[in-house]
Amino acid sequence: MATIVQYTDAHPAHNGYPARIISPTRSSPCCFSSMEPVGGPQQEGRWMYQYKRCRTCGYAVRVVGREIPDTALLADFVSAERPRLLACPAPYIT
Repeated sequence: MATIVQYTDAHPAHNGYPARIISPTRSSPCCFSSMEPVGGPQQEGRWMYQYKRCRTCGYAVRVVGREIPDTALLADFVSAERPRLLACPAPYIT
C-alpha cells in the first residue's frame, strides 16, 4: 500500500491532502488527544483506511480500519459440505 504521508524533519508539517501530507518523523504527547481525520475513508484493494493528523504538531498516520470480506470465498465456505453442530439444550436449573 502506497501512502501520501512523507515523514521528514527537514520540512515543516504541512497538510496538502489529497496529494501529499508532510509529517514529523515521530509522534508527540499531544497526538494522543489531538488526532483528527483528514478526508474520508478510502478503499485500496480489500482494505478500508483513513488518514489522521494531529491538530497540534502535524504528525500524520494512515489508519487501516478493516478488511472488506472476499464475497467469493465467503460463498464457497457457506455452500461447502461440513458437519453441522447440534444445538445443546439449556441446562435445567432448579
